[in-house]
Amino acid sequence: MRFTDLSQRRRMRTMLIVGFLIFVLLSMRIGFIQLVQGSELQSMAYLQQTLNRKTNPKRGIIYDSTGNVLAMSATVQTITVTPTNIAKENKEKVAKALSEIFGLEYEVVLKKVNKNTSLETIIKKVDEEKADELRLWMNENNILTGINIDEDTKRYYPYNTLAAQVIGFTGSDNQGIEGLEVKYDSVLKGVQGRILKATDAEGGDIEDEEETYVAAIDGDSLVLSIDMTIQSIAEKYLKEACIDNNCTDGGNIVIMNPKTGDVLALASYPTYNLNEPYSPNTDELKAVWDTMESKQKNEALSLAWRNRAIADTYEPGSTFKLVTASAALEEGITSTDNSGEFHCSGSIEVAGVRMKCWRHYNPHGSESLRDALMNSCNPVFIGLGQRLGVEKYYGYLERFGLLSRTGIDLLGEANSILLKENKVGPVELATISFGQRFEITPIQMLTAVSAIANNGVLTKPRVVKEIINSQTGEKEIIEPVQKGRVVSEKTAKDVLSMMGTVVAEGTGKNAQVAGYSIGGKTGTSEDGVNTNKYVASFVGVAPLEDPELSILVTLYNPTGQGGHGGGGVAAPVVSQVLGEVLPYLEVRKNTADEELISVPMPNVVGCTVKEARRILKEKGLEVRVESAAEDAVSLEGYIVTSQVPKEGINVNKGTQTIIGVD
Repeated sequence: MRFTDLSQRRRMRTMLIVGFLIFVLLSMRIGFIQLVQGSELQSMAYLQQTLNRKTNPKRGIIYDSTGNVLAMSATVQTITVTPTNIAKENKEKVAKALSEIFGLEYEVVLKKVNKNTSLETIIKKVDEEKADELRLWMNENNILTGINIDEDTKRYYPYNTLAAQVIGFTGSDNQGIEGLEVKYDSVLKGVQGRILKATDAEGGDIEDEEETYVAAIDGDSLVLSIDMTIQSIAEKYLKEACIDNNCTDGGNIVIMNPKTGDVLALASYPTYNLNEPYSPNTDELKAVWDTMESKQKNEALSLAWRNRAIADTYEPGSTFKLVTASAALEEGITSTDNSGEFHCSGSIEVAGVRMKCWRHYNPHGSESLRDALMNSCNPVFIGLGQRLGVEKYYGYLERFGLLSRTGIDLLGEANSILLKENKVGPVELATISFGQRFEITPIQMLTAVSAIANNGVLTKPRVVKEIINSQTGEKEIIEPVQKGRVVSEKTAKDVLSMMGTVVAEGTGKNAQVAGYSIGGKTGTSEDGVNTNKYVASFVGVAPLEDPELSILVTLYNPTGQGGHGGGGVAAPVVSQVLGEVLPYLEVRKNTADEELISVPMPNVVGCTVKEARRILKEKGLEVRVESAAEDAVSLEGYIVTSQVPKEGINVNKGTQTIIGVD
């Protein structure tokens, strides 16, 4: 009996100990769940018992400098379903209706409707008309739960292709993909809102439970320096120039206010439609689009989206002589009008390498610096580079901002490609001095010339001028940034004066605009080594007395009858653009220049050189014969095979016409 009592006591003690241990373990588990996992589990329960639908804010508006809307967000709808709230007998009917109304695959929609989830997205960016069609169907079929129609936004670009490479576009979730849309995405995108509603454990509606709406916060807006009218003018004439001159690799035009750095226009050709960024952008691409592989399509689209004026480099050619001239004048090693200071014999030898002037067959002879710039004489600028030396020359390159990016507020800006200073020998310095065998971006080139136009002070280019707060309407002004003095005011004015002579009497005559004083410089360079491709360019400022505009036209690989010279194909574009932009900006005319009379360019191709001279002289136009022969007189009986400018273009009397013979 005693043995039995002892056994029972032992069993009871063991059970109590086990029970106590189980209690302790359970308490620990409950404590762990409550104290350690409590927040996480509570959040999971909240998500399981809450239907959470996000609503997108409107992206900020992008305005041009005059208040025109360049990018905006239109109201559209997003269609979602709550499968657990759709009766089983209605699922196929709902899937069929959704697929028919929105043009979707029935099987894909049915699969979503049959899922055991609280929310499935059917389609985004639906126009109000289609959403109303769905609402009508829901009412007619008395299916009022399980299908959600929520307000959303869709990015819209009213002017389709205007400033496409500057503005860029957004993706399906309203995130920035290209251009300013991605550069300023954090400013433009805003904050998402939510629609909350409590549900049961299976995700179904709880009766009498109302939705809670947390409003989205719209994005802030941008005001650009781009002027829509100036941008349109630039794009119009750039397109014409690229087509007329058969520029196989397109072109770009950049127009700036040299005093503030404001980019008034940044045009690229070919361009693309911002509302259809994934569609082929040229007739050539459209013809072969369906036969192209996915990789080829992506490459073609990326090229269309690319802002070449900031992302690509090129050899500036003779436009760069402005930098060399500025440095030489600033250092006091030359002056503008020292008659006979230089002599062009057609070539110059540097470290055993003979470098030719472009007019080696008919040398320029005795010249001043003004003459040399007007004639675009390579040997003179090679000599100036030698006298400056590598160290001083590179010092000026740095001061002009040509050794670093400009800092323009656009993504993808490239930097110049120049030899390191310690790698530059006599031959390299010579080629740099007249703008070849190195590369810079168009925006770097124009920013440097704008410093000359701005009395010698370098200014950082900008595209965004203001940010407007969507909640308060307050404006954040982005002030112009001056980066410092590059050359003295006197040097800047001397260079501007010579640029005026280039247009009035030299290789830039085709850039003249009646009633306005224009300064500029032509440029012709190779597009790479041994590619047989060329870049024709012209950089200009206007008006010379107090420059309000600087402009750079760059045409890549012009292969038309007009040739590939900057004076022949790029300068006329500057004349056309400034001929409309200056009056638009109400820049006062110089009455002394109003005597310039515009005449249509006659066709002299097929005439003899003698006949061509007569026809052109009768129109008040000057003539230059292009031939490798040294004796131009002997060419009077030859047949003209090309002319620049081409037939039909309106030019000012006194414009120089270049005629070519074989």
